[in-house]
Amino acid sequence: MIRKWKKPTLYGSGAFKHFLETRSKLIHEKYCPPLTCLNPGMQFFVRTKYEKAPPVQIVKEKLSLSDGGVVAFDRITTDKDELYNQLCYSCDTFEDYVVLISPGLRESTHSVKALSMAHSLLLKGFPNIFVLNQRGSCSIPMMSKKMSCAFGEWNDTREGIANIESRFPEKKILLVGACLGAMFIIDYLSTEEANRPSIAGAVLHSCNWELKTTALKVESGINYELFIKGLLKDTINRISKYSTEDERKIKDEWFNEKGIDMDYVGQSKSMWDLENRFLAPLIDLPNPEEYYKRVSPIYKCHKVNKPLVVINSRDDFMAPFENFNLPEFNKNPNLTLWSTAAGGHVCFVDKLFPVTSYLDKAVPECARLLCDFVEKEGC
Repeated sequence: MIRKWKKPTLYGSGAFKHFLETRSKLIHEKYCPPLTCLNPGMQFFVRTKYEKAPPVQIVKEKLSLSDGGVVAFDRITTDKDELYNQLCYSCDTFEDYVVLISPGLRESTHSVKALSMAHSLLLKGFPNIFVLNQRGSCSIPMMSKKMSCAFGEWNDTREGIANIESRFPEKKILLVGACLGAMFIIDYLSTEEANRPSIAGAVLHSCNWELKTTALKVESGINYELFIKGLLKDTINRISKYSTEDERKIKDEWFNEKGIDMDYVGQSKSMWDLENRFLAPLIDLPNPEEYYKRVSPIYKCHKVNKPLVVINSRDDFMAPFENFNLPEFNKNPNLTLWSTAAGGHVCFVDKLFPVTSYLDKAVPECARLLCDFVEKEGC
C-alpha cells in the first residue's frame, strides 16, 4: 500500500518544466495520503463527505453572454484581517494578476472544492479571483438556446476573459481549471485568440485527456456506482429542470429543433448513452465518437502556446494516466504534467480531521511559479 507514498513526477521538456523542477519545493516532497484514502473511491467518499467549506465571501455577479445566456460570474474574497496577515507573511503578492477559475461539471461557487481552491489561492498572494460558473448552475436559469458551454465557438471562457480584460486592462490573467473546466481552458488556449499578451498561462488538475477510453472504462464496477451514477443523475436533472416559464419554452423549442427526446435522454444508463442521445446532437455532431474528438485535449494540446501545467493522479479513474500522450508533452515545450501516484479524481486528500487537499498546496505553488516564470521570461 505504501508504494503510493511517492514524490510527484514531472513530464515535459520545456523551460517552464525545468523552472518548476528547480524552484518548487513540493515536487521534491512525497505526497502521502492517509492510509484510509489510498483507494481513489475512498478519496472521493472522504473528501465529498467530510470536507468543510473555507471562510470565504462570495460577491455574486452575473455575466451576460453574447448569445443571450447568463452565467454566475462570482468574485471570491475572504476576511480582510486574515488576508492581510497571510499576505504580509507571504514573501510576495500577485496584485497584477487576476485568477479565473473554471470549475468541473458538478462544481460551482456553491461547492466546497471550488471554494477551497479559491481560498488557497487567496492566502498565497492572489487577491483577485473570479469563478466562471457553468450555464444552469448557481440557480440561474438558462436564457439561451445554447444551454451548455460546449467547445469551439461556444466556449464561455473567452467571454469571461473579455470581461476581466475590460475591468482590469493592466492585469494579466491566470486560468485555473478542474475536470471539465480544465478541458474548456485547453480548448481556449488551443486557439489563436489565446496568444494575446494578457493571458499568462494555466494551472489545471484532474483533466481528462481522451474521453472515449474513459467512457468505456468507467461504465461498470465501483467507479460507476460511486461517481458515474450520480454524475448522470445530476446532469439529466440540470438538463431537464427549469425555474421559469421562459426557460421551459427555450428548452422545449431547442430540443425540438435538435430532435432531442428528453424521455429517451432520461433513460440513459451510461455516459455513452447521454453523449449519444443529448450532448452530440446538442452541438450538431452525429455520434459520440465525433463528440470525443471535438472535446478531448489530446487532439488540440499541440496548439497550446502558453505555459500550462496539469496536475493529475495516476489512479484517477475519470482521467486514466495511459490517456496522456507523454511524447506530446515532450514535443510541445509549453506543456507540463505533474503526476502523483495517488489522489483519485478531483480529491487528493492530504490530511484528516479536518480534511484537507494536496491540491490546496500544489495549485497555488504552481500558480506562483508560473507567474514568476512569466515575469522572468517576459512572456
